[in-house]
Amino acid sequence: MDAIDTSHTQSMDELAASLRTLGMNEVPSFPNTYPTLNPTDLYRAHITEKLAPITGADPSVIYPVLQWTSTLDKGDIILPVPALRLKGKKPDAVAQEIVEKFPESPLVEKPIAEKTFIKFFFKPGPLAKIVLPSILKNGSAYGFNPSSGLRDPSDPSKGRKRIIVEFSSPNIAKPFHAGHLRSTIIGGFLSNLYEGAGWDVTRMNYLGDWGKQYGVLALGFQKFGSEEELEKNPIGHLYDVYVKISKIQKEEDDNKVADGVSEQARQYFKRMVDGDEEALGVWKRFRDMSIKKYKQTYGRLNIHYDEYSGESQIKDESMDAAAKIMEEKGVSEMSDEAVIVDLTKYSKKLGKAVVKKKDGTSLYLTRDIGAAVERMDKFHFDKMIYVVASQQDLHLAQLFKIMEAMGRKDIAERCQHINFGMVMGMSTRKGTAKFLDDILQEVGEKMHEVMKTNQSKYEQVTDPEATSDILGISAVMVQDMSGKRCVKRAPSTDELAPHRGC
Repeated sequence: MDAIDTSHTQSMDELAASLRTLGMNEVPSFPNTYPTLNPTDLYRAHITEKLAPITGADPSVIYPVLQWTSTLDKGDIILPVPALRLKGKKPDAVAQEIVEKFPESPLVEKPIAEKTFIKFFFKPGPLAKIVLPSILKNGSAYGFNPSSGLRDPSDPSKGRKRIIVEFSSPNIAKPFHAGHLRSTIIGGFLSNLYEGAGWDVTRMNYLGDWGKQYGVLALGFQKFGSEEELEKNPIGHLYDVYVKISKIQKEEDDNKVADGVSEQARQYFKRMVDGDEEALGVWKRFRDMSIKKYKQTYGRLNIHYDEYSGESQIKDESMDAAAKIMEEKGVSEMSDEAVIVDLTKYSKKLGKAVVKKKDGTSLYLTRDIGAAVERMDKFHFDKMIYVVASQQDLHLAQLFKIMEAMGRKDIAERCQHINFGMVMGMSTRKGTAKFLDDILQEVGEKMHEVMKTNQSKYEQVTDPEATSDILGISAVMVQDMSGKRCVKRAPSTDELAPHRGC
């Protein structure tokens, strides 16, 4: 395990020296706080010290309920008095008592009571004296707390906690569209956050790269494909091919054509499953082209991955071993020649999940079960986050419960689903998706036009086009994240669901 570099961290002696200029003889502290890394930690510890004798509450109760505020009008820190759980005292009366008895402080102004809440405001001068030296000493590392990611803060040799963040996860051979952006931004942010907190982070892109739909694509390329167009614009051409063959497939399905695209695609995918070299060769070519293009798009968004995984990478042995455990433990059962897991015994909302089709082929859920076990074996993670749209709330709830029922509570309890609302009206099958590269190009050009309106400032920019591109990308990301994360929207009608991608 790599050692954590704290050579540029402000020392406790340096922080203590800053506090002595303010008339404080020692650094207020509390368990699991890091004032040398985050100087504002000492404010909560300082306020806790002052509140304990006034309220009679134990410091271990006071400290956790001191909250950072969302808007400055509520103060820098706010105390909900009822959270102190003081018996026999009315919260509003306690609030008034705190205001009256709170002593003069070198760090905070006189507190303000608002009903049952106490608002604390930091004194600007002392705040600058405490924080600015830390910023200057830590530089770009300011705000990071590598110690909090240690398995044991008192013993760094025990290593860091490990987390897998699985996000973005588009379907191969299809352009990266606006629907993927939300998962990408949230996942990238969470990865950076945990990394800043000292965790060992694995950023994983779990590609949708397996299933009958790739039989559809292969048939479409046989009918409409052009090697020349594929070389010029591989992803764009494959997308056009997919839209055309999907239109034929829908017409045939509506007319109940027996041996149409759907059946031929099923047979093609069966060849892939059986290891047919020709079928797998076509599929691998499309996969490699897709990853190469995706890396370019992620690069523009300042996103990177440690691992490109995918449904195709899950070993048959992992799925077979999971199937055997489920059968032996009575978790799974036969139903109309298919294998299912009846989860209604745990919750009616979970329903019944199919884990193997009648023809013996695996499903998306089957591969997810195998993937979770393989990841634990490989990474020994302490936490795994799936950043996936709310469309798959049920799917992931079923996955976690099945893992628990299999006896893999060690995995289930470490998994978390971070969901978000879908982007409406996006369907690659129907050809209605808005591609991210096109969006970024448009906003970049618009930003360039805006920059030109101030000629004097425009002339001072070294590379206007690169700057406008960065501004455009930032604007798109901020705009997409300005709404509430979990507002549910109409799900995509794309037939590639239920994979993570759209």
